[in-house]
Amino acid sequence: MAKTNSLQFFTGAKGHPVDKIIINESPDCPKEGRFFSLNGHAYNAPEGIEIEIPRPVRDMLDTRIETQSRQASDGKNYSKDIKRVTYRLIEEDIYRPKESEVQAGA
Repeated sequence: MAKTNSLQFFTGAKGHPVDKIIINESPDCPKEGRFFSLNGHAYNAPEGIEIEIPRPVRDMLDTRIETQSRQASDGKNYSKDIKRVTYRLIEEDIYRPKESEVQAGA
């Protein structure tokens, strides 16, 4: 039977490294904070406050991009990809799972 990496799929915070971040303030964020979820695990992150999230959730935030397009004065269209949610990394690996937690299926 083939052995799979238990960290390959996110099924919850257990067994994953945890990072501390602060979601940057932006005018398009609701006052309740940013809501995001990964594989059915929901997170609500207020802006400007330190939060602890599992590394796969932080990685997911890095992949949420939107494309902004503009027409320059020369008539050409330009576009660039920007992150939908920006954050400051305060501390990485504030919790690192033990090998036994990783092997247990997290």
